[in-house]
Amino acid sequence: MYWGIVCPLYGISLFLPSIIRELGYTSSTAQLLTVPIYITAACITIVVAYYSDKSKSGRAPYIFLPMCAILIGFIIAISASAVGGLPGLVYAGVFIATCGIYPAFPGNITWMSNNLAGSYKRSAGMAIHIGAGNLAGAMASNFYRSNDAPKYLLGHGLEIGFVTVGLVAVVVLRTGYKRINDKREREGNEAGLSLKEMSEMGDRAPTFRYML
Repeated sequence: MYWGIVCPLYGISLFLPSIIRELGYTSSTAQLLTVPIYITAACITIVVAYYSDKSKSGRAPYIFLPMCAILIGFIIAISASAVGGLPGLVYAGVFIATCGIYPAFPGNITWMSNNLAGSYKRSAGMAIHIGAGNLAGAMASNFYRSNDAPKYLLGHGLEIGFVTVGLVAVVVLRTGYKRINDKREREGNEAGLSLKEMSEMGDRAPTFRYML
């Protein structure tokens, strides 16, 4: 799931100016054309984060829907690139994808943190999560090759693949959490564990409920 967000993030961060420049703009104009994208994405991120914190439906929808925007954006970009002669549409696709990346990124990390209980487990889990997830940068840095310019079909296609797998992972993870929560609701504290024992179990405790 994290790779489905971070691969597009690194791809956009590293190659957005190059993509725009290949559309026919000068380097300075290409840099300036990235500004509206990031400003809009920042504003959307704040709004999504606010409603995610206030929502009772859980974190998953606020990760899943932005990831759908990433997928739609790259589908638009690859379609317009394949046809050729549609630089504005490619720019629009990248715009939409970026506006999905930045809200999904903190949501993913927050969801993981919410569902790890016990300070040591949370610390180690978050370190592994972010450390392994950032390996996506090593992959994404090779997606947009210079010999693929100006269409970058390979890069866009790989991003679509990672996002699609990430979306499946969101659904699988939420389904797994829901199944465990339902099981714990049914069984309760059948083992008769003490509060101290349950505290030491962290998110494995029968009283712990995963955030969906």
